[in-house]
Amino acid sequence: MESLFVSLISVALVIVATVTMTMSLFTATVNVTDSWKKIEARSEIMLHTSIQTSPPASYNGGAIQLLVANNGEVNLANFDKWDVIVEYQSGQINYLAHTANPVPGTNEWTVAGIYLSTNTSMPEVFDIGILNSWETAKIVINVDPEIGPGESARLTVSTDNGVTSQCIVTRY
Repeated sequence: MESLFVSLISVALVIVATVTMTMSLFTATVNVTDSWKKIEARSEIMLHTSIQTSPPASYNGGAIQLLVANNGEVNLANFDKWDVIVEYQSGQINYLAHTANPVPGTNEWTVAGIYLSTNTSMPEVFDIGILNSWETAKIVINVDPEIGPGESARLTVSTDNGVTSQCIVTRY
């Protein structure tokens, strides 16, 4: 009788352990599947995102006005989540903070305007504040230290979904 009681307890524990492990495996499988779908969706968005930065035609010091063209199929916003990085010839690297102020402070950048094309005389008319496909944003960058005369710096702009573009600015 005692061995029957021990056997029933053992069988019950095996069943409970099996069910628990099965549920844990099912939950882990669902989590992996959900993560895979999110990665796939993000990759799809990145695939359809393309930006191109254009340096100023001539730069003599002060704030840098950089054009960022949206050549992709994804409308871009959330500028506060974008990254702007300046790499000097000396190897110094500055990560610039975004500001909504029209005049950026030291080591800050801002969106000065969004335009229908690289011709900055035609401001955007649809989805104000969003960089739609084939629109161009003018960003103003205030770096410290300034790029020295005769020196160059590499500017990297990264969107909130991780797509980047680089250009070289040379001070004359």
